[in-house]
Parts: sequence; structure tokens; C-alpha cells
Amino acid sequence: MPISLQWDGQPGPAHVDTVETANRLFDFLPQALHRVQGAAGAPPTPHAAILTPLATGGGMAVYKLTALLPQQQTQHVVCKIPHQRRIVYTSATDHQSAEEATRQLLDRLVTLADHLAQYAPGLFPRSGGVWHWHAADGTPRHLLVEEFISGLSVERLKHQYEQAWLAQQMSPAVYHQRRTAVERLAVATFLRLWQALDRRLFTSDPSPWNVLVQQPNDELTRQSAATIIDLHGLEDNAGLTYVVQRLAAVYGLRQDILEEVLIPGILDALGEAEGRALLLAEIPRLEAEAERVRRNLGVDLQQPLLRLIRRLA
Repeated sequence: MPISLQWDGQPGPAHVDTVETANRLFDFLPQALHRVQGAAGAPPTPHAAILTPLATGGGMAVYKLTALLPQQQTQHVVCKIPHQRRIVYTSATDHQSAEEATRQLLDRLVTLADHLAQYAPGLFPRSGGVWHWHAADGTPRHLLVEEFISGLSVERLKHQYEQAWLAQQMSPAVYHQRRTAVERLAVATFLRLWQALDRRLFTSDPSPWNVLVQQPNDELTRQSAATIIDLHGLEDNAGLTYVVQRLAAVYGLRQDILEEVLIPGILDALGEAEGRALLLAEIPRLEAEAERVRRNLGVDLQQPLLRLIRRLA
């Protein structure tokens, strides 16, 4: 039987309709809670839920759903609702409609989440499932539910460090140390994703907004817990050259970033010996890509990266 849904903040009317319809048609929340719990067992049946907007831009609107359980217990999940024709996670082939591309993407995210829950627990939110249907006017509707992960994004942590430094609550040396540590953790987290996906899938947007640090007040180390909360532009057959270039494009090609963030983060994830061997083996591909970029743009952007990798030998 559908549960009572309450809305906080300023939800979009179309989003309210989507979740309310999924609740009425599928009674989705008990199923989602059961999937998210996994081996821990099914929680009690909720009697109500409260939904609060987290982020309504981008490719999907994101809402935090708080399930109200017996004995004043609660459990949180995230509901994601794709915007019509604004999915940016994958590009459809010429013969695919927007509906087909969205359905394929969401189903794939559920499959990937289940895989990662088994082989890399904590790296990506557990899946609560996905539901597809059509509204009365024939418009396709989709609802994706995932585990809620508490924490702060790498980008928000960097902003906090910067504000503390500007307010003279943090020395320049500590600011540099903490910013470097959190960016290095982000790079390592994305490399662990590539590892867990059999070194064949990667995201075209390894953004610091999409990495959540679960204990942001602790001193960050290479073992700190971080979770990728969104995957954009999933690329098949992504080799290490592509991964390194995407990370360098996001986190920077400055010498200090390469030396203190990018290469150390890669080695944190792959292991010192194996990481060195894999990076050195990529030099011919990186050189070819660097030459292609030099011809197209007239500048040689990747020589600092190549020099640093050669020094690993």
C-alpha cells in the first residue's frame, strides 16, 4: 500500500508528480529500502516519508528521502529524476530516442552499482532500483533510487579550506597540505573506480563535486573513505591513457599538481610498483596523444606529465 509522502523545501511540481506516481503505481520505497540494505536485511515498513531537494540542476534532479519507520527510526535514500532531454551521462546513438537512451543509462547504473557493491563496497552508493513508466499523456517517466551517503564533496572541502585560510584560521602550509590531500584522495578514488570496473570503463567527468568524503573533519590519508556519488559520460574501453588525461584535464597540469596530486593519487590506487609499471607502459600512447594535441592546438600541453612519468623509471 502506498505510503504518505511529505515534501519540504521547494520541489518541482513535475518531480512531485513523478515520485507520487511511482509511489502509487509501484509502492517503490519498501523495495528500494530492501535493496539498499542488502545483506543487512530488510528494514521495517515505513509509514511515511519526507522528501527534500538536494540538487535540481544538471542531468538529474536529486532529492533526499527520509523514510519514517516504527519506533521513531529513520532511513535515508536518494531519489534521482532525469530531466527531459537533459541527460548528460551518455550519448545516444543515432537510432536511439531520448527515452531509450535514458532507460538504458539508468538500467546500466543499477547494474554497475550492484557490481561495485560486491567488488568495491563503499566506492559507489548501493542501488535501490529503477522504475520506468509513461504518464497519461505518453511522456516517459523514470525514477532511480540510491543509498544516501553523508559527507562533503571534495569541492566543498576545498572551499572550506580556502575560506579558513583567507580568514587566517589556517596557515598557508596547512591549507596547501589539506587541499593537496583531498585532491589526491579524489584522484585515487576515481582510479579505484576504473580498477573495480575491470579497467575498461571510466567517466568523462571525474569532477571533485562528485566525490564525497565521508569523514571530512578527520585528517585525510590515502585510506580515507570516499564515495563517487555520480557517474557522467561513461566511456567504454577506457585505457589508462584516457583516464590519466581526463584526470589531468580536471585537476590540472601544473607541475605541483602533477607531482603532488595526480601521480601520487594514481599510485595510491594502483599500488606503487604496479602503478609505475602501468604508467611507463602508457608512454607511447601518451606521446602519440600529446603530438595530436600539439598539431591541433599548436601548444605542447603534456610534456610536463610525460617528463614526470619518465622519471618513475
